[in-house]
Amino acid sequence: MHNSFTVGFFLAACFALSFNLAAQDKDKDKEGFTVVKKDGTITIYERWITYPGSEPPIKAREVKGEFFFHNTIFAGLHLIQDEKKIKDWQSHVSEFKVYPQPDTATWLEYSYHDIPWPVSDQDHFLEYKLTELIPGRKLFVTFNSKPNETLAPKRDGVTRMQLSGSWTLEQIGPNHVKVIYRILSKPIGIPKFLTDPIIRSNIMTTIEEYVALLEPQPKK
Repeated sequence: MHNSFTVGFFLAACFALSFNLAAQDKDKDKEGFTVVKKDGTITIYERWITYPGSEPPIKAREVKGEFFFHNTIFAGLHLIQDEKKIKDWQSHVSEFKVYPQPDTATWLEYSYHDIPWPVSDQDHFLEYKLTELIPGRKLFVTFNSKPNETLAPKRDGVTRMQLSGSWTLEQIGPNHVKVIYRILSKPIGIPKFLTDPIIRSNIMTTIEEYVALLEPQPKK
């Protein structure tokens, strides 16, 4: 009787584990992203992949945000580039500077972030590149970390983030834009259970404030 109970319990546990794994796989999209937060038309996804070029291999978090706003793709692009408005939609940013380049499809950006404890303050220096995938209808912007000791020397006590990602802005109707935002960050050694709620809350709030600035304001 005891052996039958043990075998039965083991089989039931295996079935439950298989069911949970199958459910998790079902929740993943074709790229392996899983929904971690959703509010209205904003959906936040995550996946863990090997950070490019890491040796030994390091697992890194890639976040994807999908959302919509009522305006044009060019308004969305200009807001990303507007250093005067950055604090209106990224409240944790205390310093921000855009460096235009001779090639107008490329620009550089420095950003300093005040991050809540237990994460240290962070900064980054990025190179952006713009591609017009479909003229007037679809823009694709990539960004990647780029060392630059002249414009962005490392600061004591501040973690220099290593980032890569993209913005895809698609005009899907008159004054209706779909956005896919992706960002991959190299881990900085803080446990997931501490960083998960901070990262997810920050990106949701950032997207909400970005959209709010682009939405037409009601007439008074």
